[in-house]
Order: sequence, then C-alpha cells, then structure tokens
Amino acid sequence: MNSYSVLNDFGIFLFRLSGTRQFYAVNVNRVQEIMPCPRITVLPKLQKHVVGVVTIHNDVTIPVIDLCEVLCGRKTQNIRQSLIVVIKSGSSQYAFLASKADRIININDNALLPSDINSADTYMLGAVQVEKELVELIDVDKVINDVISQKSDNLSVSETDFEQENLYSLRSC
Repeated sequence: MNSYSVLNDFGIFLFRLSGTRQFYAVNVNRVQEIMPCPRITVLPKLQKHVVGVVTIHNDVTIPVIDLCEVLCGRKTQNIRQSLIVVIKSGSSQYAFLASKADRIININDNALLPSDINSADTYMLGAVQVEKELVELIDVDKVINDVISQKSDNLSVSETDFEQENLYSLRSC
C-alpha cells in the first residue's frame, strides 16, 4: 500500500436504527461519543425531528435527533433502550438516536459508491459495500442543518424517561 492510498482511507462508524436491518454509517471523525440514552428532557417548540435534549457529563446539554424519523419516516421505538451517538458539527454537538452500535471500519474513499439521487433530496453521501451489505454513509451536516432549521411541532414541556412504549407508532422503513 502506498502513502497516497493511506491518505485516502477514512473510518466509518456503523450502526442500526430502530426496527431496521439496514446499516448506516457516519464518518468516525465526527463521532464524539456513543452511550446509552440518558434521560431526555422535552422542551417547548422543538424542531420536528428533535425528541428533546440530554445533558452529558453534567455540563453539556445537546439536542437529540431521531435519525430514524428523518431517514425512514417513522419514530424510534423503545427510546429508553436506544443509544445516542454524539456528533460534532462545527462548534456544536448533537445526538442521534441509534438502536445498535456495530463497529468502526476503515474504507478507502475509492470504495465509496456515489448516490444516484439528487444530493439536494437525500441525506446520503454515498454507499459502501461491507460484507455483502450496502451501508449508507450519512451526511450529518445536512441532517443537522435541515432538522434544526425546521419549525417546531412540540408545544408541551415535560421531563420523561420515555418508558411509555406506545409513545411512537411503528411503520416500516
């Protein structure tokens, strides 16, 4: 392997979303932390796909984005058993809900298959073949920018640990 190909390698973090068999990935350089979902506080006037905010390390409060709802059109089931993937975007942090952390792998950027879909209509940067499965690489900045710029749907204030399993309905992705 020459030094040029090493420079073109990058790591991706693979994970699954609630109720999906599909793997998704983000550039590992964007991942700050992965942890069990802490107590989520729901605030008034949150954006449509933001389920609330969490405080991590007793001093940082970040919004939690339901990535399953953004990508698949259905809300995450069983939030209490979900993970959060803390993502850095600029100088801010955000959390994505995930149902399962899988692994980190290195890929060469030549292995990234570009999306045929118009980039304005998708959150996918491209896809990569991993062990006979197609893994979608998510454009975290586009997800965050689109979600944070949306109007609020939530008008109530409450703190919840999301034990109500019927909070969200299940639809297939």
